[in-house]
Amino acid sequence: MGNSPNLEVMRIEFLTQNDPLYMCPFFDEFLQHYGSEFEVIQISCCRAMGSRPRLKLLRELLSLYGPVGVLYLSARVVSGRVLGMVPAKRGTSRFYSIAQLCRAYGIPFGIIGSPNSTEVVNALNGRAPDLIASVACPYVLKEPVRKIPPLGCINIHQATLQKYRGMMHTFWQMYHGESKVGLTIHYMGAKVDEGAVLLQEALDIEPDESLHHLIQRSKRHGAHAMAQVLRKIASGIELKPRVVSTQGSYFTFPTIEQIREFRRRGFRAV
Repeated sequence: MGNSPNLEVMRIEFLTQNDPLYMCPFFDEFLQHYGSEFEVIQISCCRAMGSRPRLKLLRELLSLYGPVGVLYLSARVVSGRVLGMVPAKRGTSRFYSIAQLCRAYGIPFGIIGSPNSTEVVNALNGRAPDLIASVACPYVLKEPVRKIPPLGCINIHQATLQKYRGMMHTFWQMYHGESKVGLTIHYMGAKVDEGAVLLQEALDIEPDESLHHLIQRSKRHGAHAMAQVLRKIASGIELKPRVVSTQGSYFTFPTIEQIREFRRRGFRAV
């Protein structure tokens, strides 16, 4: 991807999912520390988990978090929807929704379907971002989207690529006994979790840390890593992305037996 050396303020559009539990920590951290460095022209939110069937998703969440855990997380989501309507100012200690964050920082907020739809592609062309950043966007961006921003489309993946491709990467890193959870920021290609790597880092997993807590903490860490990459791209520094092997492990949602084994190994979801 070519870099434009004379950008005064880089115009960024974020594509994400409307998930207050895990996306709010990322955007809260990013906007609090770096909101004045970049022009965020919109944060566009897809439905959480994309087109995944809701009944299947509920069964999966019940198997992973258990009934009590699902009730706890559901209560957090429902209360967040109510509290997220309350006006908040920049620097508020806690935000409850991405929409609330956007209102506080004066950033346009949009609910979208598939980012590959003609309607969304046309809107993106109209806003003309310099760069698109995906943060857990539940869709693979197709070429009509990827070719819009002159500085390309980048994605943050909360694991080391290509070792942990696919979904539920934090779960699988804990499951396999990793002492750290990885992070990769890369240019987006035609296939999921492929593209030249711009940054890789790792974050220590704390003793007895739950999956829920680790995901939230790693999202906040990811906001700082994203800012590092955006600063370099905006400055026009000649980047040397590292091409990684396309070989690696691809993970899906764990089976019930794998979830039981996760617990037998002493890990907990919440």
